[in-house]
Amino acid sequence: MFAITDDMISAGKDPKNPSLEGRRFYRCRNRLAPDTGLATPNTRALLPADPPFWDDMIGNSIRIGIRSAKRTLKPALAIWTLMAAIAACYFLVPASAPAFETLTSWQNSLGILFPSIGMGLSVGLLVELVKVSMSDKKRWTRRNTHDALFNFIVFGLMGASSYYRYAFQDEVFGSGNSWQELATKVCFDQFVWTIFLANPYQSIAYLWKNTGYSWKSVGSQLSPFRSFWGTQMLPVLISNWAFWIPMACLVYVFPLPIQLPLSILAVTIWVMLLTILTSEAQQNDS
Repeated sequence: MFAITDDMISAGKDPKNPSLEGRRFYRCRNRLAPDTGLATPNTRALLPADPPFWDDMIGNSIRIGIRSAKRTLKPALAIWTLMAAIAACYFLVPASAPAFETLTSWQNSLGILFPSIGMGLSVGLLVELVKVSMSDKKRWTRRNTHDALFNFIVFGLMGASSYYRYAFQDEVFGSGNSWQELATKVCFDQFVWTIFLANPYQSIAYLWKNTGYSWKSVGSQLSPFRSFWGTQMLPVLISNWAFWIPMACLVYVFPLPIQLPLSILAVTIWVMLLTILTSEAQQNDS
């Protein structure tokens, strides 16, 4: 699983180094010596900056990701503990069986509608309710309605894709919970699906939203793509890995019909807690 919002993207940026102007940012421009007649006092300002080197981007992204992971360690520990407790109830407490059977029944009866509507409502509506409750005026605005609808669509589609992905993993990698099957599913989840589909999809979706739904603006910011990936997508990816790799290990312990409902629960709590942390940080800065 993978979940970001525009608040997380803005919170993950490094205010001390927003453009990643590393030690070699103008590496080619510095070669224009004055005696060549090619350089003027305005040469550096007129020429566009080179894309940062990979080591600059990766190093900065790791620093941002680690800082974000440290900031969210307590809520992450709380959710991991909750998921471990649910796993203990499932395997060790027979009295909890009816609750899990209800989840399985909902999933089987609703099919793809269960994750799409569940993800859409939880990350769309519930997160906006948390924002309103954290705001000073505590009033629902048109902006909240707009953001709720946007998140409902974005995460509803994420839920629908997860419905087929979980079934695919169960069929290809096995339906058991041996360590080999768990490792394979987690690696596919976090290092294939997340890197090549979930991370680009959500990052570009929020970029499109934040540029006023202008694909032209999106295209200009995506070029060169390595700069966008290294400065915008990679920090969020690293900070998400810190939470979702352990969480995925816990989710895949359960049988397939329960995996998706529990992952939706984890996404909901995680995004709401990050929203609270972001709102508190913004209030402290103001």
